[in-house]
Amino acid sequence: MAAYTKRHYTSADGKLFEVKEAYRTIRTNLMFSVAKSGCKTVIFTSAVQGEGKTTTAANVAFSIARNNSRVLLIDMDLRRPRIHRLLKLSSVPGLTNFLGGFNSIGEVLHREVFPNLDVICAGTIPPNPSELVASSHMATFLGELRKGYDFIIIDSPPIGVVSDALPLVSLTDGLVLVIRSRFTNRKDVKRVVDQVDFIHGKILGVVMNGVQDEKRNYSYRRHYRRYGYGYGYGYGYGSYRTAAAQQREVKKEAPAAEPGKPETQAPSPEVSVEAESK
Repeated sequence: MAAYTKRHYTSADGKLFEVKEAYRTIRTNLMFSVAKSGCKTVIFTSAVQGEGKTTTAANVAFSIARNNSRVLLIDMDLRRPRIHRLLKLSSVPGLTNFLGGFNSIGEVLHREVFPNLDVICAGTIPPNPSELVASSHMATFLGELRKGYDFIIIDSPPIGVVSDALPLVSLTDGLVLVIRSRFTNRKDVKRVVDQVDFIHGKILGVVMNGVQDEKRNYSYRRHYRRYGYGYGYGYGYGSYRTAAAQQREVKKEAPAAEPGKPETQAPSPEVSVEAESK
């Protein structure tokens, strides 16, 4: 089992310790971000394909499971499922087979893939993924599963590409947006934030993959900086707000400027937690 764990906590340059610490950081922030009793349900999504959301979701699930919490990882990317390949599991029967009424929850559940971690793969790729995800069966399905787990981690399709994941937002405690350094377009990220904001969804935080220092420095401090030990806007008890929303709030709260003094400027939002995941 040790070799299996190491395979999922790895990076391109083999910095196993730093990568594990980065995922522990995400785990800790999630636990504080969703301040509620009972099962916590979190979506991992991205703006476009190739930003590392599946690897990030799987590694966060492993990290939470190692903390003695009961975790269920679900592959809800019904167009391009990857969890079964990453974990070397059979995809069928899976989620779509249950939602279609062909299999029970017990038949699609991969139990104890790792201590405290169960997995449900995507199943047979359907012709109507959006309709399946938005169906009433999905709400019932998640409601039943919450009874047996402390965390449910969902790998969803990129919201910036397809809208399949948007109906899930209201059924969960929020989502984590995964982006990749020097890959993700700012406009794509803004589009995702606007979509989630429009349906009054909650972005719990942002994970940035592929962060590299321009100068390689092997000091303790630089390692921590490289692998994402910086906290910023996103992880917290409130929902993610757009820059415009923040500007409105600050203007409301700021005192009127005295004669001859400039008006108070609203602070710009920060990008949040960064983590290396290849």
